[in-house]
Amino acid sequence: MTVDRAASPPVTRARTGDILLDGLFTGAIGALAVAIWFLIVDSLAGRPLFTPALLGSVLLHGGASAAQGVVVAPLEVAAYTAFHFAAFLVAGIAFSWLMTLFERFPIVGFVLLVLFACLQICFFAMNVVLGAQLMGQLRPWAVIAANFIAATCMALYQWKRHPQIRQSLEHAWDAED
Repeated sequence: MTVDRAASPPVTRARTGDILLDGLFTGAIGALAVAIWFLIVDSLAGRPLFTPALLGSVLLHGGASAAQGVVVAPLEVAAYTAFHFAAFLVAGIAFSWLMTLFERFPIVGFVLLVLFACLQICFFAMNVVLGAQLMGQLRPWAVIAANFIAATCMALYQWKRHPQIRQSLEHAWDAED
């Protein structure tokens, strides 16, 4: 009996460790997807790294700095990139945890969709709070596309990590006898 109790905690810690590790990978995948997307969009517009410089300027100097013209500088790009990756790592851990819940409770899939919609709305609400300075310089379609690309990449990674979800969804609508 003592051996069984001693064996139980490491299993719990390993599961938590799995969630954290999956979350870190998930967040990194999403952050890289968005960063690569905006690098492509900015480069095609002839101004590489403009988006992280703009958002870094807002992060470091406030919303009014977006209206004053943005200079691509290493400090602003690095500050926003660090913030961006940290935010995605936290989101990835939360997403990983929710996916483990989704395995047991399929209704969590609906929660995930609602959270994605809320995150989209929050970005545009933040823009209003900042005085709509960002939307004058960021294209809304590019932001929506970036969020969709990141969500798709993150979901595909998690989908592969949780094959039980596919099985539970196949039987979600089965009639109970």
